Amino acid sequence: MQYDQAGTPIVIVEQAKAQDLSEVIRLAPALSDPHWVRAYARVANHLAQGDKFSLIVDPAAFEAEYRAAFEAEDPDEVPQAGVMRLRNFGMPDFAAIKPPEMQGGTLVYFARNTFMGIPYRAVMPEGGQPEYEPVAMVE
Repeated sequence: MQYDQAGTPIVIVEQAKAQDLSEVIRLAPALSDPHWVRAYARVANHLAQGDKFSLIVDPAAFEAEYRAAFEAEDPDEVPQAGVMRLRNFGMPDFAAIKPPEMQGGTLVYFARNTFMGIPYRAVMPEGGQPEYEPVAMVE
């Protein structure tokens, strides 16, 4: 997964450049097999968001990293404009975060916003584009 000269996310399959998921599937049809759901989610996320979101493939590892970063922040620090802190958002509903999966013809995956650090749920219907919604904060 790369970017073209204009900065657009692309995927290269056997030397052919693809900028959308339907083209990737045409070039590599096995990618839509449920066995390859993690790779499919990674490609869908890259083409939709570039490096703005990183795919969560191991929810337990994500939770451990999030909690460690959260605890490393000073709880008494005054929030400042432009400074991202996990404490500004709270604790997400970690139980809701799952590895990528197909639900019928819909791809569902979770990804971390690389700027804010918070998790999002992405839902992509067959032939559509992923839609991202923040995971609920419970604490």
